[in-house]
Amino acid sequence: MQLIRFLISISWMRIAGVIASGLVCGAANTYLVTLIRGVVSPEPHPGVTVQAFVATALIILVSGVISQVLLIRLAQEAIYRLRADLSARIVSAPLEHLERLGQHRLIATLTEDVRSLSQAVTAIPSICIDLATIIGCFVFLAIVSGPIFATTVAGTLLGIACVETVLKKVRHLYQAARENEDGLLRSFQEVSLGIKELKLHRGRRRDFMDRQLLGSAEKLRVQNVDAGSKFTFAQGFGQLLQLGTMALILFGLARALDLPQNVMVGYVLVTTFLSMPMQNFMHRIPDLLRGDVALAKIRSLNLSIQTAHDESTLPYTERPAATAARLELNDVSYNYLTEAPSAFPPVPGGPPPGTGAHPGGGARPHPGGGGRPGAPGAPMGGRPGPHPGGRPGGPPPGHGPRGTDRPDVNGHRFVDHGGHPVPMGAPMAPPQADGSGFHLGPLDLTFSPGQISFIVGGNGSGKSTLAKLITGLYVPQHGHLSLNGETIDHENIEWFRQNSSAVFTDFHLFEDYLGFDEGVDEEVRKYLKELQIDHKVTVENGRLSTIALSQGQRKRLALLTALLEDRPIYMFDEWAADQEPKFRDVFYREILVKLKERGKTVIVITHDDRYFDCADQIVKLDFGHIAEVKELSPPLAAAE
Repeated sequence: MQLIRFLISISWMRIAGVIASGLVCGAANTYLVTLIRGVVSPEPHPGVTVQAFVATALIILVSGVISQVLLIRLAQEAIYRLRADLSARIVSAPLEHLERLGQHRLIATLTEDVRSLSQAVTAIPSICIDLATIIGCFVFLAIVSGPIFATTVAGTLLGIACVETVLKKVRHLYQAARENEDGLLRSFQEVSLGIKELKLHRGRRRDFMDRQLLGSAEKLRVQNVDAGSKFTFAQGFGQLLQLGTMALILFGLARALDLPQNVMVGYVLVTTFLSMPMQNFMHRIPDLLRGDVALAKIRSLNLSIQTAHDESTLPYTERPAATAARLELNDVSYNYLTEAPSAFPPVPGGPPPGTGAHPGGGARPHPGGGGRPGAPGAPMGGRPGPHPGGRPGGPPPGHGPRGTDRPDVNGHRFVDHGGHPVPMGAPMAPPQADGSGFHLGPLDLTFSPGQISFIVGGNGSGKSTLAKLITGLYVPQHGHLSLNGETIDHENIEWFRQNSSAVFTDFHLFEDYLGFDEGVDEEVRKYLKELQIDHKVTVENGRLSTIALSQGQRKRLALLTALLEDRPIYMFDEWAADQEPKFRDVFYREILVKLKERGKTVIVITHDDRYFDCADQIVKLDFGHIAEVKELSPPLAAAE
């Protein structure tokens, strides 16, 4: 069972200590049976003393406590490491990979799977003691009578074989139930996020409840009942075999072999003593199965994230952000694939790296994978020579030479994850071939300091995808970005991201001002007043009094955080959509103008055509391509 292997991988020495103390406890339990037999057996009684009984009982108590404490500590450490490792991988995974996985899968794994694994692990201490006791009792039976021992073992093995046959089906049912929990959690998210829409449409609400939420819950109930019932029947059949074996020994074997009374007393004592640990062990099996399924699910998600580009390996040099940012997009293209990755990605030893094979067939979609022709290890976008308008394709200033064992930002080459080299991305088919994704580009754009650029276009034109490319959250699959003439690649993309402050449409607010120095309260209060929200929110020790506000007010708090960061590039994705008309005017004609006067590169995704006169440049997108670029006025820095 991989659950045991997982615990051994954490600390085999602690596991050895647990097993040793469990064996001592089991041996002491067996010896206790011999003492009881000595007291109740016919005359003459063997020499049994109260001191021996008390000493044996103390050994059982102490060894049992030691075994449980050791394994509980090991279990909790294992769960902590699992949570820490999984959380770190989620933070380090490419954004698009997480988007395709879905929030419901991540939450289900971090909560339900870890909980099931915790329950399974905490059951192991008692299982170890029960197993040690069972083994000790069988050893005692072998000493008491060979024929009784052989008959008991044969009946037990037959019962185990029957139960194991059913357990294979139960394990598959638990796996199917776990997959269904993802859908149920997604329905729970939808009922909380879409409650207004459900209340306003009776038919939609009834259909959603019947087909999705209650449908998933009913399917999960049926699967769990089916698995539990099958296991209960298997357990009952195993007990029937045990009772049949006992009847065979008491009414058949004992008379046929004319076994003495003291032997039969010992057999009855052992079988009676065995009933409790055997029942405890059987009752713990479903927890172990669920824990095994949960661990497999956690590892599958972990491997899925691991197979993607591990962004924690991105090099980062502590250098300050640019004072002014001239951002250029040169022949940038991006294929956005919408299908979710397989829940069980290929494991090391499966299809050869670079073949693109994955469960479900086809090339594995990857946000940073090379989607254009180009030899592995070639410069970004497969270009054989220097990039036009920027520096050559080598390392940026201040960086060392690029290592051959590290992938570039497009995902070429391989990276080593825990001893298993995995491809950073297989070549993806263009979306025109199968219609499975959205294609943006090629784009050639320039955003200058002291310039306000509006990005406009219809829904689905690629505005939000472009925003993620500009901020470094997505990586071009062809072409490149450059900041002040420095090409952005694997060596400096982590530094590049520190040059942008953004408020996306799906922004998230933190109640604490994380990452800021102490004493930030005074500056926050100043901005709260400027953003006309100081009557709603206060700040104390870097923590906001509340974020339970309207969407427009929450966006003002997100804007406040961006202003605090004071970075050279500002990206606002439909920021003013939820603002009242008066403050919308403040945003376009005051806040953006002040950022421009400070030499910031300001990029705004908007539909507010009434404020197009505020822009120095308007970029119109249409189905992933540039339809028009209007230069209304030169950048402020250039004008000066």
